[in-house]
Amino acid sequence: VVEYRTFVFDQQIARLKLATMIILHEYPLSIVNYLGFREYFNSLQPMFKMVSRNTIKSDILKIYLREKEKTSKLLETLCSRFAITSDMWTANQTKKGFMAVTAHFIDDSWILQSRILRNNEL
Repeated sequence: VVEYRTFVFDQQIARLKLATMIILHEYPLSIVNYLGFREYFNSLQPMFKMVSRNTIKSDILKIYLREKEKTSKLLETLCSRFAITSDMWTANQTKKGFMAVTAHFIDDSWILQSRILRNNEL
């Protein structure tokens, strides 16, 4: 049995999903400029107005700030202790060094959680 539903397109939700895809798969921000990507996206949803690289960068920064605030509030309410670790690595293409500081803790459901607290270029 096939169920049909009415679909209402929302540009803001589509932009959020695009930004989330770029974050999750570590795609370059310039993907929004690729002709093939634009044509593919347009074939899926012609109503979507493709955004610029600067706009998607701004959208990603907003997601980051929102997640940072959620993490801060979570750590403030944490009843358990947490461990802090650091990791350093070098990007292959640019030879730039990076360092991340991560908090690890067990939540109220006894599930190990990890949150990156800081990620800096060295």
